[in-house]
Amino acid sequence: MRRVLFFGDNNRQVKVNTSVGQIQGWHDQNAFRFLGIPYAEAPVGDLRFAAPVPKAPFTSTYDATVFGHICPQTPKSRGVAAQVLAWLETTATEDEDCLNLNVYTPSLRGSLVVYEPGNLVSRGGVVVVTINYRLGMLGWFENVNSWVRSSIPGNQAFRDQILALQWVQKNIASFGGDPNRVTVFGQSAGATNIRALLSAPSTFGLYQRVISESDPIDIPFKTPQDAAKINDYHLTLLGCNSGNLDCARAASINDILEATVKADQLALNDDIWTTFGLVERPVIDGGLIMDDFSVLVKEGRYNANASIIWGTVKDEAGFYVPIYYREPVPIARAALKLELVFDKNRTSVILASDFFPLPASDSDAFRVSFTQFGTDYYWLCPLQYFSRQMTMYKPIYVYRFSRGRDMPLVEDSFCSASTGRVCHSNEIQTVFGSGAAVPGFSQTGCDARFARQVIDRFTTFVKTGNPNPQHGPFSGVANDNSDVTEVEWLPYNDSNVILDMNVKSELVHNLRAASCQWIEQGLKSDFMFRVPKHV
Repeated sequence: MRRVLFFGDNNRQVKVNTSVGQIQGWHDQNAFRFLGIPYAEAPVGDLRFAAPVPKAPFTSTYDATVFGHICPQTPKSRGVAAQVLAWLETTATEDEDCLNLNVYTPSLRGSLVVYEPGNLVSRGGVVVVTINYRLGMLGWFENVNSWVRSSIPGNQAFRDQILALQWVQKNIASFGGDPNRVTVFGQSAGATNIRALLSAPSTFGLYQRVISESDPIDIPFKTPQDAAKINDYHLTLLGCNSGNLDCARAASINDILEATVKADQLALNDDIWTTFGLVERPVIDGGLIMDDFSVLVKEGRYNANASIIWGTVKDEAGFYVPIYYREPVPIARAALKLELVFDKNRTSVILASDFFPLPASDSDAFRVSFTQFGTDYYWLCPLQYFSRQMTMYKPIYVYRFSRGRDMPLVEDSFCSASTGRVCHSNEIQTVFGSGAAVPGFSQTGCDARFARQVIDRFTTFVKTGNPNPQHGPFSGVANDNSDVTEVEWLPYNDSNVILDMNVKSELVHNLRAASCQWIEQGLKSDFMFRVPKHV
């Protein structure tokens, strides 16, 4: 095992040897930190839109004491990124040379602030790696009608993630990690990428466990036809002729980001499946991903050997209320407004059901019902549907967060913690144990207590594949946390058991059963069927 080489006296610096050379990081009271380590060459010039190329070994000690570049963001995401970077007190900037990762480890002996994992590392005793990968057009650009995959392979962002996982396999032991006990973790779009990893056989040996938070699992992967159509939008918006790769590679990054936003909107207008944009979804490329996840699960062709925790928050769809419905919606306009999210026929069926109540006595009934039904439709019900099928291979642990925190990146009172709602992304601070570190957002004793429970359950799973306290070499603080030990988290079973996570968590059975049964059988939701090849 390669060991620590040097501790600095003032800057708390530390160096490790890896397969790519010597890397210098630093340590504080929570963790050793190695920041901005490049795992790929800069994806610029001829490498723009290409598969990532592994970074050449360092010729001298690499300074990993500051964050590397972040990947270019669309204007909306850029505001979020700037806020996070300000909290992190870093001057990291956007640049296409952004394929880097950060390693946080509690020990070197071997064996966003909301995304800042120092507390997760120190309490859970796990090594955490966060990665940057290409976004938007830079990460999901392809057109099989114009280029062969050997030229533009597609799924560039997904390939970035795979290369980062390969880097972990080769180097994580130098940071005290175990390459045979790797857990991949993602939230929202990151969770969709976790779904892609579960679907890509060439990646199965790169990880053993999965934690997937709030994947809108009803939304399928793109088909090559989807990707080609969006690509044509991109090229047109850039002023490039169809198939003119040189033109696209010569475009300025600002023009590419602007084209990404506009192409996404055009994709929304065309998308018969959902109003969520197609651009950031992985594509069924026939190489990495052979079919949609729904098909692979039915046929047992996903990574059935992986241990899985996945789940939702109580009010996922509330996140989208300020996007589509900033003000309460009059009942007379319910159909028109719901058609922003569902097609006309489906809207009629939904509004005629018992699962989208619009009592005249409640002036905000539409937004309340949209939040509940949208959560059921896109998140909870398909998650339970897949869990039922997948338990035949390996235990699946399913959760629902019923307690959240005010999320500084969500600028709307509809999802404020004071309302009791737990909207999409409102659990992130809790999972990372970073609630006390976010300026302007106080943390109560119950908030901290809940964060400890979540960290203890999740990190126990990371170590053992089971979120319940274990004895022996992998026992830890979870064994002394009564909030964990008093409620055994049972795997999903015929009674649809889910851990409802709160300060005092409890097991619940058949959650939202009537709604889910209707969505599966009456509405015949998309996740039950193969994605049509003409889409």
